[in-house]
Amino acid sequence: MVKTLSLLFLGLLSCCIILLFVWYQIDGIPADSSENYMSGDGFTAIKENDGSLLFTPVTSNGYGIVIMHGALILPKSYTKSAAYFAQLGYTVYVPNGLARMSIAIIADTAEKINNSTIEEWFFVGHSMGGMASLEIVSNHHIEAKAIALWATSIPIDYSDIEAPILFIWGDNDGLLPEERFRHAKDNLPPSVDYVTLKGANHKNFALYTHQFFDNEATIDWMEQIDFANEMTANFFSDHL
Repeated sequence: MVKTLSLLFLGLLSCCIILLFVWYQIDGIPADSSENYMSGDGFTAIKENDGSLLFTPVTSNGYGIVIMHGALILPKSYTKSAAYFAQLGYTVYVPNGLARMSIAIIADTAEKINNSTIEEWFFVGHSMGGMASLEIVSNHHIEAKAIALWATSIPIDYSDIEAPILFIWGDNDGLLPEERFRHAKDNLPPSVDYVTLKGANHKNFALYTHQFFDNEATIDWMEQIDFANEMTANFFSDHL
């Protein structure tokens, strides 16, 4: 009996490992087009040894932006946004979380910010990356100029954060349906600016090929990313 149970446990464990391996091979993989934004006019981009990305503008405006990636999503999926902000003069850092989890890189990101020559930072967080951004600001003594949350579920109370917050949500988001979106609002300050993009889903805030449990967007994914970039840039500009 004990041997049978042990074999059953090992079998289930093996299935879970295989499932997890397959999941990591499918979800969050950067689209081929993401490579196009690793170079361009007005900035240089490098991939650091830990997989993080750093976009440095030719002419800096003196500010930095941290883009925190969603769960399982590789940093390269955010190159279009990083290039966009770098061309506006921001130094852009996209950390690479352990096991592709942005919540696993919170302390290291806070340390990198504190050791940087740039003194004032903005945050962009997609999905889990939004909560990771709030956690950095809330618990690691980082004074953010402003924060942009893209399709972020908020299961923890961050209502005491004083930094200005923009929240962009798509009404076709399969991972953040309206009920979870309302719950997220309950855990944020009343001063948050909310923007709903009609037809937008969860995945298309970045350039990656697949997102389990999401809905299909009814707008083009470039339109969705461009909208998020432009709304966020305008919001940040208002708080320079």
